[in-house]
Amino acid sequence: MKPLIITVGLLLTVLTGLNLSAQRIYTWTDKNGVVNLSGQPPPEPDRVEDIEVIEYDEKTPQEIEAIQKQKEELRREFDKERQLEKARQAEIKAGNAEERAREAVKQAEEEFEYNNEYIRRLSSTQEKRKQFRKRIDRIKAETEASRAEAQAAVEQAAKAVQEARTATEEAQTDQ
Repeated sequence: MKPLIITVGLLLTVLTGLNLSAQRIYTWTDKNGVVNLSGQPPPEPDRVEDIEVIEYDEKTPQEIEAIQKQKEELRREFDKERQLEKARQAEIKAGNAEERAREAVKQAEEEFEYNNEYIRRLSSTQEKRKQFRKRIDRIKAETEASRAEAQAAVEQAAKAVQEARTATEEAQTDQ
């Protein structure tokens, strides 16, 4: 008997709760700017009398097509600007790389001159040449390799600069 009474009580509670949740809730902002939530309609002074209804005008297929064309044109312009900016950035990076490569060549030339002087001092006499032959050959090889690397870096940087300038010119002509 007890479970039956509990079940009936729960059923009545649920049904009463369903009835209460069906109330209307009103939201309004009063003259002081305070947002109010209530189960009662707003008081007369806070009621809105003149409501402007904005209706959506459906676009015609021609208007939709014109909007799509305008959107595509804006997208193309944006892509061109992005391409130009990438080309400018590449040109700046290539210029910096070329400058670093020129510095490397300058350093390699200085090293070459220093090593040549050092080799000249080591090989000033025939006896010294025999004694330092391996060292002289190693220094010569290292100097030549350093010089070749620096020259290759300059050539690569110059190529990058040229490619960046070409890309910039192409991007500018596409506009």
